[in-house]
Amino acid sequence: MDNPAETYESYMVPVLFAPSAERMIELARPRPGQRVLDVGCGTGIVARRTAACVGDDGRITGLDASPGMLAVARAAAGREQCSIDWREGRAEALPFSDGEFDLVLCQYALMFFTDPSAALAEMRRVLADGGRAVVSVWQGLDRHPFYQLLDRAIERQLGTSGVRDIFALGDGVELRDRVLKAGFRRVEIEPYALLARFPDPEGFLAGEIDVDTAAIPAMQHLDANARADLTGKIRAEMAEPLRSVTVGAHVQLPFQAHLVRAER
Repeated sequence: MDNPAETYESYMVPVLFAPSAERMIELARPRPGQRVLDVGCGTGIVARRTAACVGDDGRITGLDASPGMLAVARAAAGREQCSIDWREGRAEALPFSDGEFDLVLCQYALMFFTDPSAALAEMRRVLADGGRAVVSVWQGLDRHPFYQLLDRAIERQLGTSGVRDIFALGDGVELRDRVLKAGFRRVEIEPYALLARFPDPEGFLAGEIDVDTAAIPAMQHLDANARADLTGKIRAEMAEPLRSVTVGAHVQLPFQAHLVRAER
């Protein structure tokens, strides 16, 4: 696909990010009429799933720095008849007024921001007094052995890899400290585990490279030809690790995350 965000939406969202969004929404408990911001919204699965909770009297806004992600988000919301305000912008400088939202959500995006601490402070700033934030990040790379191998393989081929960035905020103690220093109170962190079953083992690595290109800033320079070339090289190097996680017609991978709840 010309836009890697389309692969992100079609391949990763149903298996990984939609179930995670449901758990996030369970913790956040959005209510009818609330104003909700989804920061680093990607293709918008959290915003789209939250829309039904706040109803016609509520307001949902999704913000992302990637025009490609937002294009897919708008198309998906249109198909689902969700009324969402999609905005392009940076989490470290949110284009909203103080106290504009009742609830801020951020699913697996904090680790990609240039300054996660500044982004957390901005999330707090745009929350009304008593407002809540729910943020999810993946636990460390050491908890995800398949991605340890993929990270090394991409680094050998490209000279650099952004895969480790996905797991950069995996230390729960450091994460809690970062959220408290941003000014939040009543900070709670709980683990979340998910066993993801991806269809099409033959296409998994191509899909993974596309998704990484869409989501990881360090890899967003790769065009379609570069992604295809990288996929071919990685496929040979990752053949055995891929076989070890293939069960029948699916690639089966465990994921470990932290879910953070905090108040303004």
